[in-house]
Amino acid sequence: MNGNWDFIRFKKEFFQLTGLDLERYKDKQMERRIGQLIEREGYDGLRSFFNDLKVNDDLLHKFYNYLTINTSVFYRDIKIYDYLQDRVLPDLLQNFNRLKIWSMGCSHGEEPYSIALMLHSLSSLQRAEIMASDIDDKALDMAREGKYSRNQLEKVPKDILKTAFTAQNGFYLLDPAYKKAVTFKKHNLLESALYKSLSPMQLILCRNVFIYFKTDVQEWIVEQVAKLVAPGGYFIIGCAEFINKPERFNLERLIPSIYKKIG
Repeated sequence: MNGNWDFIRFKKEFFQLTGLDLERYKDKQMERRIGQLIEREGYDGLRSFFNDLKVNDDLLHKFYNYLTINTSVFYRDIKIYDYLQDRVLPDLLQNFNRLKIWSMGCSHGEEPYSIALMLHSLSSLQRAEIMASDIDDKALDMAREGKYSRNQLEKVPKDILKTAFTAQNGFYLLDPAYKKAVTFKKHNLLESALYKSLSPMQLILCRNVFIYFKTDVQEWIVEQVAKLVAPGGYFIIGCAEFINKPERFNLERLIPSIYKKIG
């Protein structure tokens, strides 16, 4: 990449601006993707790109999305959601009076809203407290709005699509009852204080998030999250992610991507 900043300087300045430590991301993967974005957007180097990041919220939002290759749709990976619907949620509802659920790296809200829709279909939405978090303010604003394109809803069952969404000007608006069921918060998943501030939860979804981090950081995130999962609760990760020796964290793998807290 051209420009009068090297990548080390960019990471330092970006951390001071946002609090997000790019040192903990996989270097080669991240540097390649940032280079592609800079070239695509027509910048001559890291310094000019950073200067615009400071003042352009849309560019910062695009940067966050591009950094993590956000692919955000309802009911993503249908086999996982079928298992949640048929096995995980019924088990939790049978064994806990109330559920605390956390969707980490929630992007535009498709994941936590999918959980809310499933809980409603089980006549149990009122028994759950759903928190969803992301580091991107604009993504969180879009999630709170609850407005989606048709391609984001392709996997939503037709009966739910008819009852939970209203078509308007080429978009689909989520019913306010579901929006009220989810609390959105800005979180930096690399801050240890975050995990210390939270109480045990029955279901945590951290899907397609930690794969972008270095191996030691992945292990650290898994450790923090596993501590928060209540015994008998579940930890769900992405289909491309893997927890090495999950028993170290008192986790048992049931199927790929789905782990249950034991002990």
